[in-house]
Amino acid sequence: MARFQVVDLYDRGLKNFDDLSSLEKDVFVVNDLDVYYEMEGGFEDYLLSGGHETELAWLSETLERIQDQDSAAVLAELLSLGEAGREAMAPLCKRFYHLRHQRWSLLVEYLRSHGAEVDE
Repeated sequence: MARFQVVDLYDRGLKNFDDLSSLEKDVFVVNDLDVYYEMEGGFEDYLLSGGHETELAWLSETLERIQDQDSAAVLAELLSLGEAGREAMAPLCKRFYHLRHQRWSLLVEYLRSHGAEVDE
């Protein structure tokens, strides 16, 4: 069974996202926005900067794979807003963040079904 250390995986993902395996990318993207939110109090700049398209696309796919319809719906709404909708983003970012425990549980379940575990 593969074991992923979140801190190590996160550091490696920040350095080079493309070097991660598919399951590692799933863990990274689920964790990434939560960490950003905790550091910044939101992630509007993350979404609008244009520097994270690969990670956001992977996150959308991960949410589908783990069957997290709630988080997927909030993310889709956030991604549709653009700079003109910046003010509407803050409550959506907060909502997405508050779904983190549900999202993480679904991810852990998904990883188990693929022979992997995550150590927080």
